[in-house]
Amino acid sequence: MTTLSKTTSTLLTYAGALPFWLLLAAPTTLLGVDTGQAFLAYGAVISAFMAGTLWGVAQMGKAGHAAIVASNVFALLSFATLLIRQPVFSAGLQLIVFALLLLADRIILANDVEHRWYARLRTRVTIIVVLAYIAMLYRLA
Repeated sequence: MTTLSKTTSTLLTYAGALPFWLLLAAPTTLLGVDTGQAFLAYGAVISAFMAGTLWGVAQMGKAGHAAIVASNVFALLSFATLLIRQPVFSAGLQLIVFALLLLADRIILANDVEHRWYARLRTRVTIIVVLAYIAMLYRLA
């Protein structure tokens, strides 16, 4: 992977975490939008996107059958969080999905020296996102 690709991936990964914090810092309603619901909707989209990356990794032959199944389970769980009418439960479930997605990536990348930088990046950004979820759980409770 080129330096430009790594830099772009790094910037976009951190930028993807930013809306969690912006929505958390926003008033509970902004321009008629419930920012707690927007936080959960954004979290569902991002976690489903991350689940899709597991599918892609498996299709490239870098992960096995379990990654394909896990990608579908995580995507469906992400969708289910949008249907749950209890925001605290939805946020808690999304937090767990993000943690499990990180675990899956760490397992897949455990022996991949070339992508060790990405494993470190995923860990850092997941911690940033999980902290936003903890703060949102406090706000929703």
